[in-house]
Amino acid sequence: MISRHKSRLIVVSIGVLLGSCVPAALEERMEMVPFHFDAGNGEQSGQEYAFNVPASMKYDDTLGLGWTTDVSEEFYHEEWEASRNSTTIDGVAAPRIGWKSNLPDGKWWLTIWLDGGLEDSSTVSLTINEKQEPLEFQYFKPHAEHAGLRPAPQKMYRILQRNVLVEDGELAFELIGGRDEVRLLGFSLIPDESVPTNSDQEKAFEALENQLGLQNEVSYEDVLKTIDEIPDGGKNRSFKAYWKQQLQIMQEAEMYFYYRGWSWATDKTGLSLFDHLHQSVMLYDGLLNKPDAAVSPLYERALWYRGRLLYWLWLERHGEGEGINARRDLVMMYELYPENELVQMYNGENIDSEDEFDIEKPDGAPNWAFLQWELSNRLKSIADWWVLEQQSENGEFGGKFGDDVEILRWWSPLILSGDSIAFQGWKKLADGVWNSNRVYKGYAKKPSDVEHSSEFISDTAPLMVLFSDDPEYVDRLKYSSDHFINLWTDFNDLGFRQFKSSWYSSTELEMEPPKNRDVAYNGRATKAVRYYAWKTGDEATLQALKEWMDGWIDASSRLEKGKPKYVFPASIEFPSGEFNGEESTWYDANMYWDYFNWNGARAIIEQSLFVWSMTGEEKYVQPLKDHLNLVSEYEEYLIQPISGREVGTESWAAVRIGQSSGFWNVASTWRMLSNDSSYDDLFRRYGTPFIKYRLTGDISHIENELVGYLETVRYNVPLRTSEAIHTDRVYIKGNDEREISILQEMYTGFGVDESASPYAAISWEVLSRDVAVLVEESSSDKISTRLYSFSDEEESARFRVWQLNPGTYSLSISNDEGLVSTKEITVGKRGERVTINIPPGANIRLTIGAVNSAG
Repeated sequence: MISRHKSRLIVVSIGVLLGSCVPAALEERMEMVPFHFDAGNGEQSGQEYAFNVPASMKYDDTLGLGWTTDVSEEFYHEEWEASRNSTTIDGVAAPRIGWKSNLPDGKWWLTIWLDGGLEDSSTVSLTINEKQEPLEFQYFKPHAEHAGLRPAPQKMYRILQRNVLVEDGELAFELIGGRDEVRLLGFSLIPDESVPTNSDQEKAFEALENQLGLQNEVSYEDVLKTIDEIPDGGKNRSFKAYWKQQLQIMQEAEMYFYYRGWSWATDKTGLSLFDHLHQSVMLYDGLLNKPDAAVSPLYERALWYRGRLLYWLWLERHGEGEGINARRDLVMMYELYPENELVQMYNGENIDSEDEFDIEKPDGAPNWAFLQWELSNRLKSIADWWVLEQQSENGEFGGKFGDDVEILRWWSPLILSGDSIAFQGWKKLADGVWNSNRVYKGYAKKPSDVEHSSEFISDTAPLMVLFSDDPEYVDRLKYSSDHFINLWTDFNDLGFRQFKSSWYSSTELEMEPPKNRDVAYNGRATKAVRYYAWKTGDEATLQALKEWMDGWIDASSRLEKGKPKYVFPASIEFPSGEFNGEESTWYDANMYWDYFNWNGARAIIEQSLFVWSMTGEEKYVQPLKDHLNLVSEYEEYLIQPISGREVGTESWAAVRIGQSSGFWNVASTWRMLSNDSSYDDLFRRYGTPFIKYRLTGDISHIENELVGYLETVRYNVPLRTSEAIHTDRVYIKGNDEREISILQEMYTGFGVDESASPYAAISWEVLSRDVAVLVEESSSDKISTRLYSFSDEEESARFRVWQLNPGTYSLSISNDEGLVSTKEITVGKRGERVTINIPPGANIRLTIGAVNSAG
């Protein structure tokens, strides 16, 4: 435990050191030496000329230093000892904190350590010798649930450094709080001897510049030795003190840069992913936002690291401050290193590095097959990096479990096409999450909004029952079913089953308004419930899902708050059943997070479709048809800007639905499951590329979609691998898409976003990366699939069939010249495995047709 009871000795020590002289006499008797002042009453750092300055140390001329304002509060962060040192563990706090020191005239470096406090964007101000100083602190986008002041002080601290000219033997500074009080941790005063003036210093500077290259792996122990090796004495003392301090700040900043979201790092520091990243930025600010930054040997490396950090923080949360300053830093890097490919990538250029996929299409290969081969193999190579180079033994990728799992949203087609490495990584992450301290009793241990609490399970566990027959993975889903029935939902005042909240864990719910509402996003928590119902046929689970959907269907028919008929509201309050609680509209939930506002309620439509697929009850598919009817009625407006429609009206809702790719993804799935052609004209115009192909036979719909993804993944591979900081921002199309329905549709016949429910007609357990697949037709008694192998040898493949009724089937393989082979297979259960051989370089068709089936 750090001692807090040394203030009397410290005052005596400082008195002995500084004497009791007036400033003029002080200047004569005292040489210019580095001073370190630790605010508060904690343990001394052990450095020479380092002292504690408790809140009681008022300035007087005899002592020659002290507080010039009333500083009455001292604090000590006992719970933060893992991430703090003797200076930053404690401090003093007040609305205004002033300090004065009597010092020899000359140039000094003033470095101040400040607690981050309650503000994401600091409003503290600073004056030095009565001159206002701009601080240039990075401002961060606040958390959605506390957009003002934080409920508790953040665990990070800021550093500011200023070059000060002392005249008349006196330096005074004052920190003034804005929305929050000032929490001062400590400060140092080092005579400004930072510019090399002798050969030893120049040699050290040159060594620093060589060691701290942009992409060098740096041993800061060795770098600090470079400074330590300068002889002691004279002006070298201040030179060494200053540069050791700068390097120690740099070392800590880089340490947090690499700590990121690794759980071992969080366990070590007690800091979260964002704490690590924000702390790193704050430390780099201290190095870069100061007068001599551009001539420092640390400058370019610090600028490069800060720019990348801010880029990823902006990509993650789209904060204005992060975006503006990321561009500032990265543009400056481009001016310094215009030929550096990584710098070019961060500045928006597409860099196509040479790789094994840059080949010409082989003669005779279908264009769709070659495009699929390139896209799937590029994606698999990215997944290979994450699994083989980055993944830890506990399954993590380094972006924290809650974000790591989101990278899997584009991995399902890789695994469903038989890729063993992607499966290895998925299983390892799924098991790691399950066994981590983030999950308890089959769901998030701590309550939070459903988007964040559900991702641990919904992004990992459900598809494991497609990938594996191990009963353990079915057992894992049962927890979600039990929570859904017994904890998360209940019957509201209108008699319908409803989620009681959108903030919950495996053991508790947060019910204070506006959290006590059901939202479409709760469909992410029920993903595991749907897969459990599908895998086991459990009647109680399916009945509860039906009851939940009954409440949403009832809400769609009500017209409260101007809601159009048949459109789902943004949220439903529990227990009243009222739309959006006390909000005045039906579409703005105003529940902290924008994604809870109405955006078409795709997740509820998909949930309804799943219940229909399990029960065959028409009422559960009626909402989808109602939405198609609404789009059809207002189709003339779909090509017009949404801004032309009055918000909340029927036409506005129709345009939002009709322009939603997520809605058409669900609707197209229904079209293939139902074989209902009633809306085919709409599907031909607005459906997914895959349904357009299935209805028209025009393969260009698929090819154009594949090219759209290739226009992203062909370029800037490091931004999707080694450079990625936020693992939930590894995009595979454009700047915001991490779904790839078209590949999954080609491999399995179906591809709803996030594999929200199990609809696959076929999946592949063993399939060469050189084989392309296109499912052309699927039903309960037939599957037709095109295959093309780019391999030079015959390939063995194994697939599973999921929609075929039990019975006997004829399996045939044919090519352009006719039948190649045929055999009879028996489908005894869902997921039956079938093995075939695929000839090299041939465009073949695999057909499975019923000889007899149970219907």
